[in-house]
Amino acid sequence: MSRRNAVLTFVAASASLLLAGCMPKMTIAEMKAAMPERPAELDRLNAFVGKWQYEGTAKFAMLDQPLKAGGHSEGQWEGNGWYLVNRSVMTMEHFDDSQALEAWSYDVHAKKYRSMWVDSMGMMGTGEATYDDPTRTWHWKGTSHSPWGPSSIKGTMHFVDDDSVEWTFTEHMGLMKTTEMSGTGKRVK
Repeated sequence: MSRRNAVLTFVAASASLLLAGCMPKMTIAEMKAAMPERPAELDRLNAFVGKWQYEGTAKFAMLDQPLKAGGHSEGQWEGNGWYLVNRSVMTMEHFDDSQALEAWSYDVHAKKYRSMWVDSMGMMGTGEATYDDPTRTWHWKGTSHSPWGPSSIKGTMHFVDDDSVEWTFTEHMGLMKTTEMSGTGKRVK
């Protein structure tokens, strides 16, 4: 390590120790009082609670014909209502079912909904969404990593009513659109 890097490391470590010592002391009661309240925006995710049935079509850049797609999901609150967990199974003709697990919450600082997911095809990713109240439409985008490589995704979920949605989904690997899907969903009563 050069002398300059050693001095910078020492200065950074010393500053960290001094700043850590500046943290105000609290009692348990004060710490509990400082805990954040559950954001009211989380209630908007109630739209996804319950059992849903989906159907649609999928178009892939490498195939000439579209495929029928469908599936079902169930969303429920966990973590004392701080995040919504959605478990789903997707079916696509000619392929085995794919299972997925997704969690949604709300980022109060960014004023966006955030999600993370993983599925049984080796895909995992993170995303963010906003809700447009006048049109009852969720707009989301994300980044996914899979055995095929990284991709960017985006989509919409338009609530026709409380129990019906129209959805779209596109995926790009670099500049190439690889997947385009659309369909409908119904809440299962």
